[in-house]
Amino acid sequence: MNFKRTVSRLTAGLLLVSSLITPALAATGTVNTEGSSLRLRSEANTSSSVLKQLSHGTQVDVLSGLVDGWYQVSYKGTTGYVSGDYLTVTEDSAAAPQTTAAPAAEPASDKVYIKVTEGPLNIRSGPSTDYDRVGSLYTGRTAEVVEKLDGWYHISDGYVSADYVTEIDAAAYEASYSKGQEIADYALQFKGYRYVHGGSSPSGFDCSGFTSYVYKQFGYSLNRTCSGQLDNGTPVSMSELQPGDIVIFKKGNANTRATHVGLYIGNQQFIHASTAKVGVIISKLSDAYYTTGFVGGRRIV
Repeated sequence: MNFKRTVSRLTAGLLLVSSLITPALAATGTVNTEGSSLRLRSEANTSSSVLKQLSHGTQVDVLSGLVDGWYQVSYKGTTGYVSGDYLTVTEDSAAAPQTTAAPAAEPASDKVYIKVTEGPLNIRSGPSTDYDRVGSLYTGRTAEVVEKLDGWYHISDGYVSADYVTEIDAAAYEASYSKGQEIADYALQFKGYRYVHGGSSPSGFDCSGFTSYVYKQFGYSLNRTCSGQLDNGTPVSMSELQPGDIVIFKKGNANTRATHVGLYIGNQQFIHASTAKVGVIISKLSDAYYTTGFVGGRRIV
């Protein structure tokens, strides 16, 4: 046996097997999904978990050639697999072995959000009105988009019609989302809870008990009465209201500075513990009853 020839053949075979196992590419892929996004998955199949959502135009580093319809790619430090049907691959120019290619330009953010323009908007279990209603979003509420579909948006809780929302980019969302909005969103979960005179817990609220309870969950202490809450925070006019502000009213001839209080949620709406008959509800500031009785808004945060 020629020992040198045998070693040479073994070495060549190992190199060949290695190249077949890890077919490396020097290539860049561009996501081509007009009107939707591409899922970056943990494995090369549609049953594996989704690591990221890649929007149209996003560039990724392609790590391997097409295998069974999938590319292995890397995006912002995350390695996974994407369908080859929605990725346009361009091989990079040859470079010297010691040279590291500059990273491909990437968009600042691949996140997209929607804001409800006409609510309450039904959330459904699928992208059609034939599917069950599983929840709702009120006017002004926002949600992150998981996937864009024809006439529908897939969000974390289900699907909503594109007819009643507007799309906002991540920068606009992050600029507008505030602690006040977080407080308003928290308060919305109590819609439908019962009214109890003197109540200040989820077992039953009166109006000032409701606002003081909500703010207490965020570390803020409000005075317990409507009139007392006129002394909390800083004053704001009706035109300056932002989500999370409290709105205060006086109706009738009561010998007090205020008779009712609620929490502003945006789009001229506020949530409040109204009466024993209706409990915690959402009302419009534009209704004459509240417009004529408005005595001030207060910004707590």
